[in-house]
Amino acid sequence: MRRTTTCLLAACVLLLAGWVWAPAASACSCVGGTTAEHVERADVVFSGRLLSREVAGGSSSSDPALHVFAVETVWKGTAASEQGVVSAASGASCGLELDGDGPFLVFATTAPDLPTGQLAAGLCGGTARLAADLTSEVAAATGRGPEEPGPGAVGTDLVGGPSGWAVWVGAVVATLTVAALAVTGELRRRRAPGCAHRAPGYRR
Repeated sequence: MRRTTTCLLAACVLLLAGWVWAPAASACSCVGGTTAEHVERADVVFSGRLLSREVAGGSSSSDPALHVFAVETVWKGTAASEQGVVSAASGASCGLELDGDGPFLVFATTAPDLPTGQLAAGLCGGTARLAADLTSEVAAATGRGPEEPGPGAVGTDLVGGPSGWAVWVGAVVATLTVAALAVTGELRRRRAPGCAHRAPGYRR
């Protein structure tokens, strides 16, 4: 049992290590999706022009990049007149790749680890330059017309987050910790005395 457990843990370490040390520049691969699917997966959908883009760090394609949009219309969820949207710095890490100031149709999500009101978006989420046919598809998917954005600026301050390296290391440590606890629990269970007891006077 111990030898089998050791081999399994070693295999997990090698597999996770391969993920950690994988080339950072490997291309992002997006699975195609319809506009309706992008709308369904997004928490917020809005159109607007890109006001600014700022990258924290800049040494890795996965460093956070903050995009601040002047929101014109909101199709799903809520967004402020100036709305911050964070993504990876490069398309190699599935970050937004926007040419010019737009206008763009942005499909964004919320996340508990982001600053209050800030949204997240990525290369594969459907964000694209605004076009009439795309707007019609969004209207059909949401079943409502465009609404005005909320007042003020929300999530427009760039907060430096952990690099992709730190995230992967944290994931490895957490995964190995869970695996070790599971194995320890299994060993203790197997070593525990049996629960079945013979009744008095029992004979084989």
